Amino acid sequence: MKRITVGFITLSMLISAPSYALFGLSDKDSDSVNKLSSQISNSAKNSSELVNTLKSELGVSSTQAAGGAGALLALASNKLPADGSNELDGLSSQLGGLLNTAKSASGSLDSMAAVKSAFEKLGLDSSMVEQYAPIVLDYLNKEGASSGLMDSLTNLWK
Repeated sequence: MKRITVGFITLSMLISAPSYALFGLSDKDSDSVNKLSSQISNSAKNSSELVNTLKSELGVSSTQAAGGAGALLALASNKLPADGSNELDGLSSQLGGLLNTAKSASGSLDSMAAVKSAFEKLGLDSSMVEQYAPIVLDYLNKEGASSGLMDSLTNLWK
């Protein structure tokens, strides 16, 4: 069930034009995007707890919620050392699919400036990162993230 939820989140990120921009994809990458979208759409049905929380607390759309969380998680997967990245991968199957998709398409999300730019491409003010981060951190804490991972993410998402 959690994989289905992640699939929906990821699909919502991939099918919107701003989300293509989020991960640096262009028209020339449409074949790989279509293939990935097709794979995800086979299992996508529900939205996740994290996306629902972001939507209700911040008043954003599903695409903005998933895209913003995906941008933060992509930065984490690009910047965390192997042990932190492995822990993040193992925390929740909901995040697993989102992280896998973010990893495969997010080479350019390697700084907070890139994340803030991604937020702007989603139609969000870049200052919204400061509102997303605590919600994502709270979610990860509830999923059982270690204090070391929480500290690393808190420092990374400043």
